[in-house]
Amino acid sequence: MDRKYLAALSTTVGTIVGGGILALPYAIEKSGFFEGIALLVLIGSASILITMYTGELSSHFKKLHQLPVIISKYTGKRLRILILIFQVLTIYGAQIAYLTGIALVMVFLFHLPYAVSVLLVFLLTLPLIYKGYKLVEDAETPLLFIKIALIVAAALSVLTIVKDANFYLYNITDLFGPFGIILFSFTGYTVIPEVKEELGGMDKLASVIIVSYIISILIYVFFSFAFVGAFGHSVSIVATDGIHSIYYEILFSLTTLFLLLTPYIALSLVLADSFTYDFGIGRKPSMFLSLAAPFAIALFDLNFESILDFTGGIFISLLAILILFAVFIERRKAKNKIKYLVPGGIYLIVFTFAVMLLGLVYTVYSII
Repeated sequence: MDRKYLAALSTTVGTIVGGGILALPYAIEKSGFFEGIALLVLIGSASILITMYTGELSSHFKKLHQLPVIISKYTGKRLRILILIFQVLTIYGAQIAYLTGIALVMVFLFHLPYAVSVLLVFLLTLPLIYKGYKLVEDAETPLLFIKIALIVAAALSVLTIVKDANFYLYNITDLFGPFGIILFSFTGYTVIPEVKEELGGMDKLASVIIVSYIISILIYVFFSFAFVGAFGHSVSIVATDGIHSIYYEILFSLTTLFLLLTPYIALSLVLADSFTYDFGIGRKPSMFLSLAAPFAIALFDLNFESILDFTGGIFISLLAILILFAVFIERRKAKNKIKYLVPGGIYLIVFTFAVMLLGLVYTVYSII
């Protein structure tokens, strides 16, 4: 495995496996463990396709561009602002959730006021984001191994109290309840333009995407198995809040910190790059636009699970549907000129569209 491939794999897995995993056991327990895992595999499969379709669309660009420009090449420039709004809201939602989670860890570890913790996280991560993608890329691989090690350690620590009865609890009326959080937890397509740059082209991109999602699915299933099995109906919104002792709280706090920190930095950079490369805004104003609003909103200490559910179920679903629409148009126009083709023709596009539309409708219905 060459260094470029490993770096690309680390970036993709590091972006996918973030704060969403902490809410997965709570979300999956809503519908029942086996039903929730089936939904997780379904949405994971659809997310692989969405990410590969993003790679297909980005193959037509020599320079680095983010989703607004990539999608609007096919849907028309009039939709570029709408696509940008959806991407901004999606990343803002993730940044707010991540900032909130990191700040809460700092409140526990250092007994700081919540607002002060948010401010410190913002100030400490600002230089890392400003330095650009190279610095994030260099740190991504070692941080990924630390994150996975902490996830496994946290899951192993509760395996001794797993009860078989907790796996057979279910709620037939809420089968799609976990949709928003699961979809949020599988969002990796936003970083594909950067991953293509890391690889130096389209070679091995499909392999990176598929392997990254398989790793993520396995991690999610194991983590959910441990915490749903251990706590059942009493599993916390943030799963690692389930046990209260010094040893577990320190372990779980470190796990939470590493799960939230790297995707927060990576997604902040993705958004800043979008403002800079796609819309010609200067680097400093781009940084301000990508960081100021999430920081201000995170100060209000919103509900972690609700942010993830709303962001995934509404904004990510809509953005995914726009990606599929762009792919449909691209294939009608480009035909034999397509450099990177996802197999399955129109059938896989329809399948992915159906999954996203059902989840979107259910989320809107549940909110109303």
